[in-house]
Amino acid sequence: MRGLVQALSLLVCLAFASSLAAAQTASQPLFAYRNGDLWKYDQASASAAKLTHWGYNGGPILSPDGSRIAFLSTTAAFIRQHEAGEAEQTGGSAPADIWVMDAATGSFSLIADQSGASASGILRSLPNWSPDSRKLAWLQVDAGAQSLDAAQLMLRDLDSGLTSTLASPVDLGYQGGNIRMPSLRWGDGGIARLHFDRTETGGDPSLYIQFYDPGAGAMEQYDLALNASRDNSVRDFEWVDHGGRSLMALQIKDYWDLLDPQTGARSRLSDPPRLRSRDAAGLQLIPLSVATVSGDWRIHWQATDGAASYDTGYRSSRVNRNNRPALSADGGQMAWQNAEGVYSWHIGIDGSRLLFSAVSSWSFPIPQPFGLVWAPTRWVTTGTLQGAQAAPVAPPVSASCSLPPLLSPGQSAIVSPGSANRVRGAASVNADIVGAIQEGEVVSIEAGPICADGYNWYFARGSDIAGWTAEGGAGDYWLLYHIDCYDSPPTRLSATMTATVAGNRRLNARNGKGEAGTAVIASATASDTFLITGRPECDWTGGRWYPIQIRGLLGWIAAGRGDEYYLEAAD
Repeated sequence: MRGLVQALSLLVCLAFASSLAAAQTASQPLFAYRNGDLWKYDQASASAAKLTHWGYNGGPILSPDGSRIAFLSTTAAFIRQHEAGEAEQTGGSAPADIWVMDAATGSFSLIADQSGASASGILRSLPNWSPDSRKLAWLQVDAGAQSLDAAQLMLRDLDSGLTSTLASPVDLGYQGGNIRMPSLRWGDGGIARLHFDRTETGGDPSLYIQFYDPGAGAMEQYDLALNASRDNSVRDFEWVDHGGRSLMALQIKDYWDLLDPQTGARSRLSDPPRLRSRDAAGLQLIPLSVATVSGDWRIHWQATDGAASYDTGYRSSRVNRNNRPALSADGGQMAWQNAEGVYSWHIGIDGSRLLFSAVSSWSFPIPQPFGLVWAPTRWVTTGTLQGAQAAPVAPPVSASCSLPPLLSPGQSAIVSPGSANRVRGAASVNADIVGAIQEGEVVSIEAGPICADGYNWYFARGSDIAGWTAEGGAGDYWLLYHIDCYDSPPTRLSATMTATVAGNRRLNARNGKGEAGTAVIASATASDTFLITGRPECDWTGGRWYPIQIRGLLGWIAAGRGDEYYLEAAD
């Protein structure tokens, strides 16, 4: 097996060395998938160069800083099995390795191979970049040695070269005849994936979205309430910047919902999110869902420069990486590909123009995606949240625990005002009491939650005590998530609480945390109530800000200054 990997490495190395020997121009080249290989189009020379010649690669996946490209490559051993009719997988995902290429130099490295795999090989999902471009995450399962509920969520640190397991086991859910590795989305709110499941006897299906903490590996899961006809199923999901917060956008038919990964709060977005250049102004691309005569949905891509909107002429089935258009580094042009070739469009040109022609065909076992990238992009919202939607989806909890758990190992917590928290030797009301944590005392969470006796228990460590303590009960949280902001009073509110303004002041809610560079979206007094939708964060001046939902809008509001509280619980 190792000899096959070395042979493939040499093949790819020769391809990169021959096609990327010349220095790149200052402009960002366009990278595209065509017929199982990666291509590079250089605008300065108006030429396209084939980068790989293996024919079983999928990609490219551009890092958020634009410096590196990741791609999947089906293993040579599996290709031989497939051609001989001996492969176990005849669809879905094939055993694949992960490669990373330096976009500027063309140097490349093998990130994950088939070392230690069974004869069936290791199946891997599309690798996803961390927001800082320093790590990769993917799901993997050894098809011949592991069941579908024993997959692994893997992390690779590109700086140290170390690969680690973030979460295991990971249930891949219902797959049918062949295994199709789920897609991941890594954003500021964590690593997300959709989890589809149903009983083997064909019972009602379920759809969940899961969020993994990339530091601790803790997972939160929310039921997306899939109905029997599945007409509310999620077509695509993307991290978006909404008012300075990273939220998950769910595309469902012709509308989008926004979901808060910390609380599960879910609301309808009035307008589709927009795709724009990460570091430059310019075009914003708007994916409009339009129903066809057959009842399907197509994406009509519009562009706006802020002054007017334009129909680019590009149509796709979805907004995922197989279909998503790309933007130039200056945000002035867009590009996409179809069965004939790669096209570009920008304002001032009547219609699109063909950059280079390459007839595309795809069939298993070429890995997905088969799209193109140009420069780093991000999703942003311009619409408001509509208030008359279904109630937020609450995290699933055991029937014996009435409150959803809000804490995770590695976080700090503080005992809420009013009483002390008993600390016990085990996660049970019958365990011995070993002490107490006083109100206002900050502890570190080392393990949990464990649902027992109606309470969610965490192992907490303070300055002079350690043991198991309950998060809350009877509808109240006693242990609150805490972040130390140096010019704010201690935490006394948490996510899911309803709060109001303390005293006689009028307080502004803003579209981001802090006053610098943010705008007022609403004002509130003691007569107003609003929902705390997530965990607090500090601004650069030492103030603590809470994300809230007020009058159907998502925003941020200050908790207080010095020893003075601006907010209090509504009840």
